[in-house]
Amino acid sequence: MSTPIQLLKKHKIRNTAIRRAILQIFIQKDYALSHAQIEKDLKGQFDRVTLYRNLKTFEQNGLIHRIASEQESAQYALCQDSNCQNHKHSDDHLHFRCTKCKRTFCLNHNPIPEIQLPQGFTAKEKQILLIGQCPNCQD
Repeated sequence: MSTPIQLLKKHKIRNTAIRRAILQIFIQKDYALSHAQIEKDLKGQFDRVTLYRNLKTFEQNGLIHRIASEQESAQYALCQDSNCQNHKHSDDHLHFRCTKCKRTFCLNHNPIPEIQLPQGFTAKEKQILLIGQCPNCQD
């Protein structure tokens, strides 16, 4: 896995303390994180608005992708090297939310199948969320 400095350099994003700190959190976790979770992990080192702006910068530059949720706030996951190239997100993969630990995981090796939409329908993005228990929470 790349270091925060390598990721920032690769995506041509200016290297700052908050950006390194945010990326270090993403690297340490193997699941998607909400703004609130990242803010908690930063332990008040940076304000909420600065965090939000940096998440937006990362998303716009293909470093993270957003996972929408109807029940909770959006979550963000670090893009895999092969997924989000040239600032164009290609995060058309499955996501899995554990009902026990509430974590959301990217299933990068499981692409979303092509879906035939009825005439007149246009999809802007594809998201499929599987819900169950992750390996760590199995009884």
